[in-house]
Amino acid sequence: MIKNYFKTAWRNLWNSKLFSALNIVGLAVGLSIALLLSLFIIQERSYDAFPNQEKIFRYIAHINYEGSNMVWAGVPNAISPTVQRNVPEVTLSARTLLKGFGENANVTIGRDAYIERRLYWADPDIVDIFNLQFIHGSRKTALNEPNTIVLSETKAKQYFGDENPINKTVELDRNTALKVTGVYSDLSATSTFDAELIASFNTLDFAKNITWDNASFETWVMLKNADDCRKVEAYLPKMIKEHVGAEGTYYTLSLQPLADVHLNSAEIKSYSDRKGDAAQLRQLTYLVIALLLMAAINYMNLATARAQQRSKEVGVAKALGASRKGLLGKFYGETAVLTFIAISFGLALAILGIPIFNTLSGKMLVYDTLFHPVFWIGLPILWLLLTLISGLYPAIILSSYTPLEALQKGKTVRTGSALFRRALVVLQFTASIVLIVGVVIMYRQMDFMSHRKLGYNPENVIAIGLGALKNEQELDALRNHIGSLAPTQNMVLSQAFPGKGESSHPLRKNELDKQGAMFYANRVDGDVEKVLQLKLLAGRMVKERLVSDTTKNGGWIFEMVLNKQAVDYLGLTPEEAIGKKPLAGLGDNTYVVGVVDNFNYASLHSPIGAYAFTNTPQPLRYLLVRFTTGDLRSTLSQYEEAFKKVV
Repeated sequence: MIKNYFKTAWRNLWNSKLFSALNIVGLAVGLSIALLLSLFIIQERSYDAFPNQEKIFRYIAHINYEGSNMVWAGVPNAISPTVQRNVPEVTLSARTLLKGFGENANVTIGRDAYIERRLYWADPDIVDIFNLQFIHGSRKTALNEPNTIVLSETKAKQYFGDENPINKTVELDRNTALKVTGVYSDLSATSTFDAELIASFNTLDFAKNITWDNASFETWVMLKNADDCRKVEAYLPKMIKEHVGAEGTYYTLSLQPLADVHLNSAEIKSYSDRKGDAAQLRQLTYLVIALLLMAAINYMNLATARAQQRSKEVGVAKALGASRKGLLGKFYGETAVLTFIAISFGLALAILGIPIFNTLSGKMLVYDTLFHPVFWIGLPILWLLLTLISGLYPAIILSSYTPLEALQKGKTVRTGSALFRRALVVLQFTASIVLIVGVVIMYRQMDFMSHRKLGYNPENVIAIGLGALKNEQELDALRNHIGSLAPTQNMVLSQAFPGKGESSHPLRKNELDKQGAMFYANRVDGDVEKVLQLKLLAGRMVKERLVSDTTKNGGWIFEMVLNKQAVDYLGLTPEEAIGKKPLAGLGDNTYVVGVVDNFNYASLHSPIGAYAFTNTPQPLRYLLVRFTTGDLRSTLSQYEEAFKKVV
């Protein structure tokens, strides 16, 4: 019986090629987008599926300054050993630090040099917390000794080909030799911990110098049981009070379950770029449901266009003795065949559209998600639901006609079904209008962001990392080479660039202002106002620090240029701020020499905060170069060649 339904359905679809094609194309296009979004939703919800996931947590620091409340995944390096020593429920604990607090790593093997973004320093327990699968080397001892490193399988092949790299040496930043002690299988693309190289934390001075105030170390723990997190969190305030004191601390601590990390860390400052957004995912889920309903309604609306023809077909069939059950089977069989074809085409379009989706969304949807069991369980369920919903009108309404109603020439189908059709059309148009309005709003938001005046000009500025330079002579040589190139207009040595790598400090109005406001400090050496095209409101920019810049007692005198937001916080005008010595955690003799207008150094989602350019002794990690417009590829090639001459 069912076989006959499908045969009849196929025959009817084949005889109505235009109608079938319109339905299939409409359903397939809608389904392809819905399937792409569904794949993305499945991928986002499948992050960090490690063994013992429910027992893995990371520490979170809640930073509280006057007017500033932030959440960081970084905590002081003293937290890990202290908690593990005093709370027996903590079985594993590992501090991780992205090289250079987020800067690129320069890796050299022989004469070959590589720039790496995901090199982490980590304690040995990281291997067991994230269940790294070793291909070469011993997982138990791989990171125990200083100056050792383990490579992901991809990096090992890139550096050494098919050769076993164990006991080979890689050089980091041309000054630190690291022995390869292991190779592990690549971490999944759905892992928040995204290390491609992991070096022993014991190599760093941070492993020996335990501090309570440098919150730069993302720290992961594994507990005996998931419920033990309450015991750990109960100990954390006692620990801070004991080691830091009730007053003076600027943070509190909590634990975040690994299962919550990916989708609930949008506002948490962390090293990983793989952040999801639970609210966005809910919105996408609603969008998928809306797309599927619109596709189904579109099918029903097209079916109503043939209602007169199909009603005669029903009348003839009923006059010849067809039962309503048989007609239900026929119409639903037809819908099932059509939706099956549409889903097949939609799936093909979705697979082909993954690269386009990644380009448009800025996300990374991986093909492996196609094999996720939820997706393949969901496809047949989707087919059944779509068949039931899409076939609702032709199967239920048309099959209910009496032979007389269906065959009466010129008679309009009954009022109830006409109202149903009108309701579908209104619903479809309403949904379309809502989606169109949503797209217009998104376009206006994108247009706003692309034309927003940031307060500085990032166009035609290149940031050249200096991590591979060995000494001042190489730095001077690089500056001379870069400065001699025709496209170069201005240069400045910089600790960071807006939104990347600044150090944070408390800015206080006076001694009574205990907490203060958070501000970001960026050491510069050169014409930063010309390179970034900042607007100077008062005074001048900081100058290069000289040997003569000392007090009578031999202490250093430092300079700083504040932005207007910082000056406003201090209750001063730009002119009044010049010569002042604010409490800024940059030394007792740091004076304001200038004020620049506010600029957006972070996301437009965040209000502009306090910012300072200084000449304090922070590392200079970048050479920022403003160049003239022209052939960008040729210009970048010139800078690359200049860099290679020195390094």
